Amino acid sequence: MKFSSFLFLSAIFFIVMTGFKPPKNTDPKNDILYKKYGGDIEKMMAGERREDSLAHPYLYEDKKEAVDTSPGIDDESHILEHAEIMPQFPDGEKGLKDYIASATAFIPDTLVGKKANVTIKFYINTLGDAKNPKIIKIDDPSFELQTIMIVDGMPKWIPGKQNGKEINCYITLPIKYGQ
Repeated sequence: MKFSSFLFLSAIFFIVMTGFKPPKNTDPKNDILYKKYGGDIEKMMAGERREDSLAHPYLYEDKKEAVDTSPGIDDESHILEHAEIMPQFPDGEKGLKDYIASATAFIPDTLVGKKANVTIKFYINTLGDAKNPKIIKIDDPSFELQTIMIVDGMPKWIPGKQNGKEINCYITLPIKYGQ
């Protein structure tokens, strides 16, 4: 008696856990809707859609939601060269000069005594982060990594604005070493 109840419970457990379903009848002639519409599948589909649309009109409404076309935070396809209000470094131009002076003062021993002019381009995203630095012009390639590290270590900027909305905007910055 215990073994048969165990088999029965095991079978029930298997059916529940695997989601076992009996095979469906694939012959359309046995379908109730097929008989209702006389075998015309196009008529059947049109009729059922119409009845369903009357019963559930909210399912068939043309939903035109407002599509947000504004660029994302790191959407590099929407970066402006110039904006109505360009990004601002905290404490303005003086703050930027002080930051660069302090960052270029502490350079690796291998670069001490060398001079270089580097122009770097990056963009400020809508959160104020400096992103994607690229060297535009460089006198001494040994300063490339140091310059990228300076940009990566920058504090948050005040993002640029276009039409009253924060946008991604490029900044081109010259940096002088050893001068």
